[in-house]
Amino acid sequence: MPEFELLLSGPVLFWLTLLMAALLPLPQSYQPLTFYRFFAQKLAHKVNPDPNRSKQQLRLSGTLALLLAVVPFIIILAAFSWLMAWPEVYQLLLLYLCLDFGPLRHRISRLQQALQGRQLSLAKDLASHVLLRQTQPLSAVGLSKAGIESLWLQFAQIWLTTLFWYLIGGIWLAITIRLLLILQQEWSPKLEHNRHFGATTAILARYLLWPGYWLCFALVCIRLRCRSTLSHFRHSRTTYFDIAQRACLISACSSLRCRLGGPAMYSTTNKINRDKLAPEYPEPNHSHLLHALSAQQQLLHFMLAILLLFTAGWWLFTI
Repeated sequence: MPEFELLLSGPVLFWLTLLMAALLPLPQSYQPLTFYRFFAQKLAHKVNPDPNRSKQQLRLSGTLALLLAVVPFIIILAAFSWLMAWPEVYQLLLLYLCLDFGPLRHRISRLQQALQGRQLSLAKDLASHVLLRQTQPLSAVGLSKAGIESLWLQFAQIWLTTLFWYLIGGIWLAITIRLLLILQQEWSPKLEHNRHFGATTAILARYLLWPGYWLCFALVCIRLRCRSTLSHFRHSRTTYFDIAQRACLISACSSLRCRLGGPAMYSTTNKINRDKLAPEYPEPNHSHLLHALSAQQQLLHFMLAILLLFTAGWWLFTI
């Protein structure tokens, strides 16, 4: 059928994939990347049983674990693509699975509802499934702030970074980056036992995330008054956040008109004194978190609209 071949070869199926990822995300219990997170945790327990080993040994084991956790999966997925009758459909299905932002958004939404209902214990329990940091010492303000930061940063990581690398290098590069970002979260050096083991993964992820962070900053600049967002960025000076992460979080401050950053405790012995961003704004609360959920959705729609214009122009130019 010529119509079906056109559907497979044109941008229509690509857009169906994006719309499904935005409107019909796969539940977390059915998401293959949930299994991959479990695999990453078990692998770390096997190859990093003793965090008291030498720094060189821990870094070497972390680098080898990174290769073991990424390369075989890419080879297996690529082999399946070679066997498929319609490899384009298979690869777009993989892209759909990589854009697994829905479960995180759902949890942040439940966190906001718990904070609005003043159910602090429930909010702390919900936050513990989203955040690396210790949630029990957090107040309602701290939970709101952490929820906003997690929502904003992971939107940039999952949607913007994944799509950027997909458009630059195709599905295999996008999957490699997505798996690397999961490993960076599971082996975060912010946790004391992963301080050296997860260093290689964290360094790679840090720079691969830059495009997504800057795209988020650019989208907010275009959507809001560009002068205001740029002014906040110019006047912010941090020693903890790198420049791209700072730009992303500053865009959240400008969009929501609240301050972010500040101390974060990842264990009873590891408290990080992060810089405060946009200190002239008030501390966030549950209403700011609700606004963040709405603003993130608007950014997603804005990004899809821009991408649609580029896709339509490319398709019209090539037919």
